[in-house]
Amino acid sequence: MINKEFIDKTEYTDWDFSNEILYSMCRENFNHTKTDKIIGKTVLIGRTYAAAIERRKNKTEEEQNDNFYIDKVAPEFKKSKLDFYLEKLKSETELNEKNISEILKVHFYLTELIKELTEQNKRSFSSKYLHFHLPYLFFIYDTRAVKAIGLLKTKFQYKYKEQINSENVDKEYASFFYKCFAQKNKLENEFKRKISTRHIDNILMKVVELNAKKAYAQQRI
Repeated sequence: MINKEFIDKTEYTDWDFSNEILYSMCRENFNHTKTDKIIGKTVLIGRTYAAAIERRKNKTEEEQNDNFYIDKVAPEFKKSKLDFYLEKLKSETELNEKNISEILKVHFYLTELIKELTEQNKRSFSSKYLHFHLPYLFFIYDTRAVKAIGLLKTKFQYKYKEQINSENVDKEYASFFYKCFAQKNKLENEFKRKISTRHIDNILMKVVELNAKKAYAQQRI
C-alpha cells in the first residue's frame, strides 16, 4: 500500500492551513499562565479535532461549557506542573528512544489532570493538545489512527513492552506511540527521508480512507 508516490502525496494535505493556525497559536502562547490563552487553546484544539473536554460526566446546569472552561479548566491548568514538563521537553527537537519515556509521562500527566476535571479518559485530547505544542514529539491518537496502525500491522520491539507497562504512562497511548515510532523509523529507512509526526498522521488518515473505499467496493460486488 505504501510506496514513494503514497509518501509524496501524503506529506501535505488541504488541512495544513488550519493546522498551521493551531501550531502558531501554541508557539506564540506556549505557557499556561493566562486564562484567555488557556481557554483559547483548549477549546480550539479540542473542538477542531473532535476531542472537546467539555464532554464529561455529571455535568450540571450551573456548570455549562463557558463556566467550565473559566472556573475549572483554566485554574487547574494554571496551578498544574504542565509548563514545567513542557519546558523540559521544549529543547528536544527530534524524537528518539531516549526521550520517549519522558514524552509518555507528560501525556499521562495531562490525561490524569483532565480526568480529574471530566471523570473521563481524554487520552485523545491530550495527544492532540501536546502535539500542537511540541509537534516533533507527540503522535496524534484517536480511534481512526489506532485502526490505521493496526491495518499496517506495525510491530515494535519486545524491549519496549517494559516501558509500556511501567507506571506513569497511559498504556494504550504508549502502545500506539511505539507502533507509530516503529512505523516512522521503517519509512525513513525505506525511503531515505525524514517523516514527521504530522506526516505519520496524514499517512494513517489516508490508510483509513483507502480501507473504507475498498470495503465499500467489495460490498457492491
